[in-house]
Formats: sequence, C-alpha cells, structure tokens
Amino acid sequence: MIDFHPLTSRIGCEVRGIELSGSVPTDTVAEIRKALVEHKVLFFRDQHQLTAAEHVAFGRLFGELEIHPFIGANRDHPELIVLNRSPGTESARSLSPYGEDFWHSDVSWRAEPSFGSILRAKQLPPVGGDTLWADMEAAFHGLSPELQNAVRPLRAIHDFDKAFGAGVTADRKAAMAQKYPPVEHPVVRTHPDTGAPILYVNEPFTSRIVGMDICESDALLNLLYRQASKPEYQCRLSWRPGTVAFWDNRSTQHYACNDIGEGTRIMERVTIVGNRPY
Repeated sequence: MIDFHPLTSRIGCEVRGIELSGSVPTDTVAEIRKALVEHKVLFFRDQHQLTAAEHVAFGRLFGELEIHPFIGANRDHPELIVLNRSPGTESARSLSPYGEDFWHSDVSWRAEPSFGSILRAKQLPPVGGDTLWADMEAAFHGLSPELQNAVRPLRAIHDFDKAFGAGVTADRKAAMAQKYPPVEHPVVRTHPDTGAPILYVNEPFTSRIVGMDICESDALLNLLYRQASKPEYQCRLSWRPGTVAFWDNRSTQHYACNDIGEGTRIMERVTIVGNRPY
C-alpha cells in the first residue's frame, strides 16, 4: 500500500511503500501522477535497486523523454543527463554564468517545456547539496491583486542563450539558435490539469517581457524572480543514497545548494516532454 506523507502544507510529499525498479502497475502510475499534481514534488527514499535503464523506463511511463542538447548524458542512455559537481570536473557553472544554484524551471526555453523531471542521487557529498523547490502557484497568489492583474496578460521571451550560450562555440550557438529559437510564453501560465495560475518566469532562461522597455522589463522580472525565494512557498530535500525526486516542472522552480565544498555530487535526471504553456 502506498502512503503519502506531505512535507509542508503547500508543496512536497514523501511517498512510501513503492519500489520504482521493475514493473510499476498502471494504477500506481495514475496514483503517482495525481499526487504529483497535488503536491508538486514527490520524494521516494531507499530506491537502491533502481538501475539507469529502470530510471529511464519509469520516466517513460509518464510521457516522451527529451534529450538535452547542452548537458552530457549517461553513455548508454541519452535521455539520462548527468549533473556532476566535483573538483576538477566541468559543471553547469563552467558552461554558463548560471548553475543549478539559481531558481529555475527546466528547459523553459523550449517551445514545449517539460512536464516533469525525475532526479536520482548517484553519489553524494559528506555534507550539503540539498535541493529546494518553490510552489509557483503560491508565488503568484502572493503578489498583490493589482500586480496579479497587471502581469496576467503579459508574455515573456525565453532563450537558451542566456544560460548556455557562453559554453558553446559561435558556430554551434548559431546552429542551436536555428533549432531552438527564442520563444514566447505567458508570464502567468495555466496548469493544464488544474487550471491554476502559475508564475512562469525564471532568471536563467527568461530574457525580457514582450513590448516593455528593457529597463522596465528588468525591474519587473527581478521583482517576480524574487517570489521563488520566500520560504513559505518552499520545501527542502536533504538527499540520501537511494533517493529519487519527481517534480511537476509546470508549477515549480528548484534550486540546488552549492555548499558541498570539495565534495562530489553526481545526479542523473530524465525529463518528460510537456505541452506549450498557455
């Protein structure tokens, strides 16, 4: 029997009584999907038997998986990206002015950003390396009614170049820009399952608000970015070996703490393709 144990009143839930390796029944998949929409991020402890192939297979139960064009992948599974923070190893910070330690929603620079991401701990530092998630539905409702009304009709440009452009050659950047041109998304998107309004801008991938002077755009975006940093909208995970996190990328942002010192933190993630925000 699956047990759900919420971490906070808004966001985060530990799921007990399930083994993700092997075959996961269809009714269990439906139960997980429902809980994901409700709690926005789910945590599965003690998944020590889960292999890379089973990680990919579990992700496919929820939809098509993307292959990330900028972050390196598991050698045998191109859908499984490797996030490696260790001394002397190239990391997201060396590829970009932005690392995982900025509030962000995965691949919002795609025309169809991800529905969800599933992250597994492979190697953990002795201390540090927690991940936080923010409820961006609560972040929207935390704005004043006047500001809610003001930002609802706005649209913003999302672009890979802001975060990943510094880490590629000019020729490859031009080729990637052809494949992934800047896209417009609503500043406040609608959750396709609940109809809830969600604040949908993030510092690494959102470049400007359409039709607004750049100085005004920057000022408003900086105000909106800060909404994710309110502790009342957050939950925090201290990783242990065998831990898996599954989050709804449509309604959350996340932040990986860069406090591991000389430790090593290696994670693997699959990302499930989503719909175009509206």
